[in-house]
Amino acid sequence: MDTAATRGTLHLDCHPNKVGDAFVFAYRAANQSSVALFVMDAMPSVDPGTHAVSADPNAAVVILRPDGVVMLGKFIAPLPQDRVLLAPDLPLCVRLEPGQSIERELRVPLPFAETSPYFPELRLRDYALAEVAGVAFAIGFFPADTRGLYAAPAAYAPEYLVLAPTVAPVVAGLAWQRLPVKRLEILRRKDDFPREIRSHEGL
Repeated sequence: MDTAATRGTLHLDCHPNKVGDAFVFAYRAANQSSVALFVMDAMPSVDPGTHAVSADPNAAVVILRPDGVVMLGKFIAPLPQDRVLLAPDLPLCVRLEPGQSIERELRVPLPFAETSPYFPELRLRDYALAEVAGVAFAIGFFPADTRGLYAAPAAYAPEYLVLAPTVAPVVAGLAWQRLPVKRLEILRRKDDFPREIRSHEGL
């Protein structure tokens, strides 16, 4: 297991499985640092009919890297290049004090396809089938003492924290675990889908 962090360490222990019509990633994320961490745990979701906002704990970023490795999990997705965004959509977080941990299950529905909170699903003909060389399960986080980072409970889901940077850049850490795969394929998007992932994502 490899990790990259600005300060502190988030340790991942992930056990993937296929259950029905989904891949299920059961994982434990433990704060092994000396500072509290804001750990990415869900994404805001807006109902198209009522416009009500809720927290979606199964929202995942799934990206096929040029080396054939799929990076998936809860982290800041690469920004689209076809539009102007004032700021990225930050995942909702939970606060982990030193020594604390969380246990979660992330369900990624089948068919296995690239996805991002910035892009809607495509028609099947707008994907191409590609082989997968490996899977890296990843969770993003911020040290709670990051300068210029403000956190407050989400009004629609107070168990989560909404993060807002007040200065730029604010840098997120990324913890990841490489998972073995056999004969796995993914639906690769044919549109202008950004795939550049760095160990640290600047905001």
